[in-house]
Amino acid sequence: MEEQELKRHLEQMQHQLYRLVEQIGSFVDPQVVELSQEIDDVVLGIQRLRMKEKVE
Repeated sequence: MEEQELKRHLEQMQHQLYRLVEQIGSFVDPQVVELSQEIDDVVLGIQRLRMKEKVE
């Protein structure tokens, strides 16, 4: 996935997280934690792409 695509996906996931927290009312619900961890993975993916671009 290229960086712009990852950024769009990240934004969608963040909106989904906000809605989920509003719906559930908890930051420690397993669904919220799981989605938050998925967001972390996407952020790391973006950072890896940027680091790779700097090296090349």
